[in-house]
Amino acid sequence: MIKSYAKLNLYLKIVGKRADGYHLLNMINVPISIFDEIKIDIKKGSGQLTQRFTPPINCLPEKTTIYKAYELLKKFIPKEIDIIVDIKKVIPEGSGMGGGSSNSGFFIKKLAELFSIKIENELLLEIANKVGADVPFFIFNKPAYLEGIGEKVYPYESFPSLKFLIIKPDFSINTAWAYSCVKELSQQDDSFKKNRLSKEDLIKIMENDLEKIIEKKFFQIKKVKDFLYNNSSVKAMMTGSGSAVFGIFEEEGVIEEVFLKVKKTFPEYKIFKAHTIGA
Repeated sequence: MIKSYAKLNLYLKIVGKRADGYHLLNMINVPISIFDEIKIDIKKGSGQLTQRFTPPINCLPEKTTIYKAYELLKKFIPKEIDIIVDIKKVIPEGSGMGGGSSNSGFFIKKLAELFSIKIENELLLEIANKVGADVPFFIFNKPAYLEGIGEKVYPYESFPSLKFLIIKPDFSINTAWAYSCVKELSQQDDSFKKNRLSKEDLIKIMENDLEKIIEKKFFQIKKVKDFLYNNSSVKAMMTGSGSAVFGIFEEEGVIEEVFLKVKKTFPEYKIFKAHTIGA
């Protein structure tokens, strides 16, 4: 079984826009202890890929990130091999936690291992980037500073251990719509592209340019953030284009107390306890 970890954006600044419409970003991402489970079976056949998601996802088989990754890697795989992929979904769809990107990133790494695909890490990252802008991050699966559209990944050598409570509202936010609403760009700032980042410095700079845009239409985002701040969170923020919102807490016991309060206050929302990994 492969653990396909989720991520949180702790910093997301929109600093430019390419001719093809993609926005240029400065980000700090961390992998967290929530994961989907992936099982890969191999058998003799005719070069077919079968995907089974539990629970089922709202996506055609040929549109999934797993399929895109397979199409890019199948030239390295014997033609008489069939691959069956079972994915048990835990990372919520439309949350900004990178579920699909994570699945394809870990799938790419596992296929490279299973079939002894001898390619340079640079080419592996290039394949990952062709699947999706978030995917190269999951090849590293470490806290990292990211540039470009997300394909330039600079892992930290030392990063603080953080405890999170994550709340996923009962709606999703269209990523393309969120970025289409961006009217102003932030200044490029690569001062956080370094080997180490302390917890104090991190919390001071944590910000998401998409948050204020999305709060104008989805008031629930601010409501969840305010709830977290009113219940001892040292920092509360939306991840990616949402709709998940997370709070950072100092004590595990406090998280347990707030978890119970969230269940009463937002009974229809999904709730997760998590911590950083790979630091």
